[in-house]
Amino acid sequence: MELRRVLLSKTFLAVLAALVALNCFFFIYQQSDGQGDFREYGNAYHQQLSEFADLSWEEGLGRCAAVEEEILAQWGSGNNIQRYEIIQQITAQYEYLFGYEEYLDKIEADVAKLQAVSLFADPDSVAYQNTVKTAADFAAMRGVEVTAGHDLAVTAFFEDKWADYSILILICVVCGLFVAERKDGLWPMIYAAPAGRRKMACKRIGLLFAAAWIGTVLIVGSKILLCGWVFHGLGEWDRILQSIPMFQNVPTPMTIGQFWLLYIAVKAVGAFWIGLVLWAVLSAISNLGLALTAAGLLMGVEFACTVIPSSSMFAVLRYVNVFSYVDFSTVFARYLNISVFGGLISGSDLVLAILPFLCLIFAILNVLIAEKKHPVAATNRLLHWADGIQKKLDPKLAGSGEFCKLLIKRKGILLLVLLAVMVYRMDKPPREYVPYDPYIQHYQDVFARPITEDTIAELEEALSNAQDTGNQIGLSTVLEAARNAPEGAWIVPTAPYDAIWSNNLNNYHRTTAMSALLFLVLVLAPIASQERQNDMTILLRSTPGGRRKLLLRKQMVLLVVTAAVWAAVYGSELFKAIQAYGAFQCLNAPAYSLELFRDAGWALSLGWTVALYYGAKLLVLLAVGEGCFLLSSRCTKNRDAILLCCGVLLIPAALAAIGSAVGELLSFLIPLGGVELF
Repeated sequence: MELRRVLLSKTFLAVLAALVALNCFFFIYQQSDGQGDFREYGNAYHQQLSEFADLSWEEGLGRCAAVEEEILAQWGSGNNIQRYEIIQQITAQYEYLFGYEEYLDKIEADVAKLQAVSLFADPDSVAYQNTVKTAADFAAMRGVEVTAGHDLAVTAFFEDKWADYSILILICVVCGLFVAERKDGLWPMIYAAPAGRRKMACKRIGLLFAAAWIGTVLIVGSKILLCGWVFHGLGEWDRILQSIPMFQNVPTPMTIGQFWLLYIAVKAVGAFWIGLVLWAVLSAISNLGLALTAAGLLMGVEFACTVIPSSSMFAVLRYVNVFSYVDFSTVFARYLNISVFGGLISGSDLVLAILPFLCLIFAILNVLIAEKKHPVAATNRLLHWADGIQKKLDPKLAGSGEFCKLLIKRKGILLLVLLAVMVYRMDKPPREYVPYDPYIQHYQDVFARPITEDTIAELEEALSNAQDTGNQIGLSTVLEAARNAPEGAWIVPTAPYDAIWSNNLNNYHRTTAMSALLFLVLVLAPIASQERQNDMTILLRSTPGGRRKLLLRKQMVLLVVTAAVWAAVYGSELFKAIQAYGAFQCLNAPAYSLELFRDAGWALSLGWTVALYYGAKLLVLLAVGEGCFLLSSRCTKNRDAILLCCGVLLIPAALAAIGSAVGELLSFLIPLGGVELF
């Protein structure tokens, strides 16, 4: 019965299918630039490696240097950027393979040097034992043959954390299904049943274990297979793991296939333990809001422990930690010995050693909670205190009206906070790589002014006096651009402009547009449906301010939320561009000073062009907000409004993000991205 209610329920199966599909989608999205086959890069990478397959490392490294020179000589024709990146990756791989034995030698030499220092010379000290253990651990790698291969087939898996957090979402859903009887008022009856306590708890432990394994195998396994397929690495699972630079500090010999089995097993059992912890909190605290607050505080404390320095006496808390099982690859790839009960153990071994005991302890704890926790108990003091605060806040929040309903009652403020965290961690807008770029940018800064005959003469004189190749190429590039510029153009430091108008390089513009759309839709979806869900529509329309005045207030909320999302996403983009590439200079220069606008007949200044560019993004987001309002007004439940808004506004955008022509026509993604329309 419990198996059918949980693992075979429509909710569990739908969430599992959605998470697997989303993980595959996000991986394909990352590998695609939205224009063409998402396997294009992987195929080019495989082809280049195949050309070096029969070469020795020395020959391969020499061939890489020759190809790099050839690319730089022909820069500007063909797909040189992609090929250059691939050659750089293969060069780094050969250099790592050459240096691996030297790396092991260096560890032994460093150990000998340290043991000669008085601080490490005492055989009974932890410092001395640490040097001995380090040397012994890495001695196991002597004679292990590292080989060249498709490194990206492994490392691409760890470029994002979607799979890790997808497993956690699935576990949260299972725990939610466990406590669903409370919402339905069935807890007292289950508690009174002969098998409603210990036997039920044991069954649920088994179901949680099964759910963790099913979710991990399908979510993680599908992504592993996708990585191997895209980057042609499925046939290399018998290759030594330490052949990949990411795992240089792993002292245990194993193949890539063995690593994947270990990774899946640790992720599954780790997810099982995290589920036991969450279920224990939800079971021990009857009030759902209080339980979620307690779980949030617990996660916050655990996350704070992840930043404890390695040298701290509390470093063990970095590993006896929930996030060690969320982000296991970081723990596994880092070598650090920790003193535990007078002995030394590596952090990754500690994580593996304590996991079975943690699972056993929390499994017993959940059984005890099921035995001892009564459905009816005395009033919780924390809830009584929270009710008092709520009574004091209600009159103050009443004046905020629609803002309170959307942002506080509907938890929209949490989504906005999450958006702020996401944009804070977002990467800077990327620029296309250009050889000798620092020299070009330097001389663009030096000669940033209107192009006149005097400017060209100064450039020619500086070029004739330049000595080294970098200065010569930088000056000649700026000089050639100045000679070919239309009348009235300026020499402009192009770096920040190239960043914000980079033609969707690395899918940056579509990613930021998708983020803005996602959060805006999720926040605004209940804006009109919330009154219908509570059967308040008739009452509101019968009041003096329930029609036009209410509509105006909702439009004001819509405007403020839209402006907040726009400012967060694109304000962060501008800030990070300035931080990475310098300030936007020459804002009074005509826009056609940049090559992007040469053929457009664009007579406005660069300052006005930037303002109109981001102003257009705000207008597109306002159109999306109004679309949310219209769709929400047709729904009688918030859930239906969210599903309808996501289906109409987000799914076409997601299809457009991976290059679907139909999605591009039907979504707001391309207009919001903006730069591709140029």
